[in-house]
Amino acid sequence: MWPFQPHRISVWFPYIFHILLYVPLSAGLSIPVAVNLGDTAILTCNKTCDGVVLWRTDLGKLDVLKCGREACTEGDDFKNRASLSAEMIKHGSPSLTLRPALYNDEGWYEARCDSTFVCKVFLEVFVPNTVNASAGNNTTLSCYARTEKKIADNDVYILWKREDQIVLQVQNGITHHGSGFADRASISLNGYRNGDLSLNILGVTPSDKGLYRCYHKLQEEHGHPGAITLNIKDHQHFLHIKSGDNLTLDLFSTDPVTVFFNEIQVCTVKRANASCSPDYNDRVSVINYSLVLQGLTAADNGTFTVKNKMGEVISVNTVTVEGVTQIHYFIAMAVTAVFVLFCVCLLTKIYRYHRKTQAQQKAFHCCFNVAQSSVDLSPASLSEPECIGLPHQETCQNNISEQLDAAPRTPVEETTPFMPGITTEKQDNPVEARSTQPLLYEN
Repeated sequence: MWPFQPHRISVWFPYIFHILLYVPLSAGLSIPVAVNLGDTAILTCNKTCDGVVLWRTDLGKLDVLKCGREACTEGDDFKNRASLSAEMIKHGSPSLTLRPALYNDEGWYEARCDSTFVCKVFLEVFVPNTVNASAGNNTTLSCYARTEKKIADNDVYILWKREDQIVLQVQNGITHHGSGFADRASISLNGYRNGDLSLNILGVTPSDKGLYRCYHKLQEEHGHPGAITLNIKDHQHFLHIKSGDNLTLDLFSTDPVTVFFNEIQVCTVKRANASCSPDYNDRVSVINYSLVLQGLTAADNGTFTVKNKMGEVISVNTVTVEGVTQIHYFIAMAVTAVFVLFCVCLLTKIYRYHRKTQAQQKAFHCCFNVAQSSVDLSPASLSEPECIGLPHQETCQNNISEQLDAAPRTPVEETTPFMPGITTEKQDNPVEARSTQPLLYEN
């Protein structure tokens, strides 16, 4: 019989406690639930209950929710936050919903049905850091923990999860990758001995986004920070390619992706096979997860967008075909210059015609005034004409003189002014009449 050794009990007590903590008296234990602070936590219980359901926490210290056949009552610390999952009620499951989850909600929760134990769930509440990365780039998710400096490789335990799926696990010297992370996710064992559990991911894709958690013990004790939210931004490319050269679009994924040109779908690529519209089918090929478009022309100026099977944008590629663009630019400039020159010439001709018309109209009025003044002896007609200085005045006067000389003359009968007491007789001889002197009167 072995002797009683109290110091050995103190050494093994933490491990015994964890075993008792993680292995309850029944098979109602489920996978731990991890949520971000403020999110909705659903504590799933796969049992059924037709009686009174009671959820408690902190090893039975606090009542969370009690539901009978007609109504539910929340505990004091869970007012307006705790309820039974509506989806699970349809199946008779007493699953618990906490909305929102608070930081102090972390811990063990157990459910009883008519005082009979049915489920036990551990809730983890994280305050995650946020990491932003562009699709196609590499990223590092930091995590640190108190580790042993002299630990052997076979004793190292590291676990990285994304949501509830394994990303990478190191146990007993063997590294296991989750689906989609083979040859892309890695950690450093030397870094682990220094307390660095950081996860490196190569060529991130939109499907990599989500909540990541890191653990460093079999009891799933998490490091710091306990969780990281990875956001993936679409990759922006601005490409200037010469006319006739090829365009290479990085697809970043072996999963089915779709390629759009100016929001119109042109190709669907699955692994190494591309199915494209007739305009592109003979011009594309797939090489090393990249789509190659041959012989760019002016019609290829625009935006090529790559989306994954979920419709999320992986990359946006704005393409400018340089040679064709410059030719079009110079042609447009030449056409514009010719048009402007034509407009200037046209306006000049219109202006000159307008000035000529005004001058002719003014000259006409001048001629009219001169002609009128040649027969009008009134004082107004003897005043200085208004058209002095006009370039056509002399010509106008000459024309009037010529017209007056050429016009037929009608004989005008001259009369002597009538004077009282004097009788005048018509002269038969015109010559004598013109030589007749005025009569003199005697006093």
